[in-house]
Amino acid sequence: MSPFIYYTPYGVAGQIEAIKKQMENQDDENCLKVLQQLKASINALKKFGEAYMSEHLETCIQNGKSPEDMKDNFKSVISAAFSL
Repeated sequence: MSPFIYYTPYGVAGQIEAIKKQMENQDDENCLKVLQQLKASINALKKFGEAYMSEHLETCIQNGKSPEDMKDNFKSVISAAFSL
């Protein structure tokens, strides 16, 4: 089974919906909950990206992509990821 199935963007979307609902009820206690949920969402997105790229790399290797093609593609992906 694909490892990135556990870290789907749908789970992150659910966390973001929870943040939106918590923001509607703005009180001091809720502020901490929103920040905690935001941190959890960020971590879930990171896990999703890591799992997705790992699976994609495995697929490239299994499909016999040339090292040159993989190198060019990963340079642009890494560049884009770190420019966010």
